[in-house]
Amino acid sequence: MFFGKKMVDIYHDIMKEYIQEGDAVIDATVGNGYDTEFLCRLVGEQGCVHGFDIQPQALKNTKLRLEASHMDTRAKLYLASHDQVDEYVHEPVSAFCFNLGYLPQSEGNVVTQTSTTVPAVKKCLEALKKDGIGCILAYWGHEGGREEMENVDELLHGLPAKFYEVFRLENHNRANQPPILYLVKKLR
Repeated sequence: MFFGKKMVDIYHDIMKEYIQEGDAVIDATVGNGYDTEFLCRLVGEQGCVHGFDIQPQALKNTKLRLEASHMDTRAKLYLASHDQVDEYVHEPVSAFCFNLGYLPQSEGNVVTQTSTTVPAVKKCLEALKKDGIGCILAYWGHEGGREEMENVDELLHGLPAKFYEVFRLENHNRANQPPILYLVKKLR
């Protein structure tokens, strides 16, 4: 159930249902590596997590986290924008995730942008195999965040229902721009 959980925990619970050992998945916004580590646990030793971030510090933090948990061989980390995913991932993926906003515990001066996020989501949807799942968590309380969230919302709302099922989950009575979680399942 959703009540009493953080949005990230909700989508982690959902991803557990769709990711199997040996799968390839995408972490489009590596950040400090929490999702990357979680995904590495799910894909196992034979799987691969493709992780993207434009900030060297984010990749360094993630690499250290994965080394400490002995899962660094399960991930390929790219110092690249998530809209370049198609240049690095050449296999169907069973899942992808985005955490939109800025790197936690940073100054918040580098944020995800509509200009790269929307093309990245499109490319991840193309890479998603049948019955795969995509999770996009939009933290939108920063400058430019509303525009990015609205553009992602428009993209997902316009996906053909015969190919994708899309849910939008938000805490409707919480103040201060609560995060919005989008869940996408590829049907064909």
